[in-house]
Amino acid sequence: MIRLCEKDKLVILGTADPTRAEAPYGNPDYEIWGVAVAASYPDVKRLDIEFEMHTEGYWKKDPNVEKRLVDTKVPIYMLEEREEFPQSMKYPIDEVAGYRRYITNSIAYMIALAYHSFVETGKPKQVALYGVSMMANDEYAEQRPCCEYWLGRLEGAGVEIYLAPAGSVLVANGLYGYENYNPICWDMTQRERQLARGVTQSNGEVKKWELQKAKNQGALHEIGHWKAIAQRGEFGGEPKKDSPSTEPIADGGESDGGS
Repeated sequence: MIRLCEKDKLVILGTADPTRAEAPYGNPDYEIWGVAVAASYPDVKRLDIEFEMHTEGYWKKDPNVEKRLVDTKVPIYMLEEREEFPQSMKYPIDEVAGYRRYITNSIAYMIALAYHSFVETGKPKQVALYGVSMMANDEYAEQRPCCEYWLGRLEGAGVEIYLAPAGSVLVANGLYGYENYNPICWDMTQRERQLARGVTQSNGEVKKWELQKAKNQGALHEIGHWKAIAQRGEFGGEPKKDSPSTEPIADGGESDGGS
């Protein structure tokens, strides 16, 4: 069974503050699709379809997640239909990936299905994103472009897109070549690059000194070993030729040489 959008207006809901709480939960004109974990937030008043697009290894780790998936009363799209989750449905990956095999996160799964729904039924005519920020560049370097791709397909097909404020999806600093460019930005960009190079160089120095520290610690362990032997009166001369050296070593291990 494939459950597509049944209303002209659709909300796609993530968990980011502050707009998660601002979604139109009380407006019956909207259907609301959300990531499954959103159901655990007290300010999420309604979900019509949940999406749990993680492998079993993710939700099996937490019994609270499994209980929530068992107890939910709304349909849940998952990678596969699961007998232990009565509301689960298999996500129509073959149909959706047929447009383009490019989906990198749960929000993109929802947007792509909204596109498929519009192609098949003409609904939704409007898609609104709430609780979707994706501000962190490192975390969302692959996820944000994918969401923007599917939003572009929706908009190109004639679907109206609304983005709740405070997010970074489909947001730019300005129109390239048309924005009010301040020449000081060029100087700041050069300074950014200098600082980035400095950070890289510092990281290299840190690694070098960490290696030296490990060697010194190893040498300390070894000389302590020979000192203890000498203090017990078991050794009174130079270490044997086949005995470990007291030079710094990287692994910090103790010698197993004899007296």
